[in-house]
Amino acid sequence: MLVTQNDYSLKLMNGDIGITMAVPDPRSTSGAPGRSLLRVAFPTSDPENPIHWVLPSRLHAVETVFAMTVHKSQGSEFLHTALLLPPTLNPILTRELVYTGITRAREWLTVVEAKRGC
Repeated sequence: MLVTQNDYSLKLMNGDIGITMAVPDPRSTSGAPGRSLLRVAFPTSDPENPIHWVLPSRLHAVETVFAMTVHKSQGSEFLHTALLLPPTLNPILTRELVYTGITRAREWLTVVEAKRGC
């Protein structure tokens, strides 16, 4: 989930990215696998509380994100970034855009170039 507007009550800022997950229901009394609850996990910079869990129903200004444009990723950093290049020259594909895409990768970058005619 991509937060698209600051939400001070949830301590989430525009551009924050969370992962929706099914987590075990803590109210389950049996030791067997039981019910799961849906939560969104947002990483924090607090080493004692590295994940901020939020109920999906509390998120109002968000977008579902499976992939992100270079433009939307500005200001973010990711452990692994994949940069997909178009199959033909495009006026939007500037060296500044490629630089921005490359610098989103913290440790690992994959550049994918489409074959022409595909």
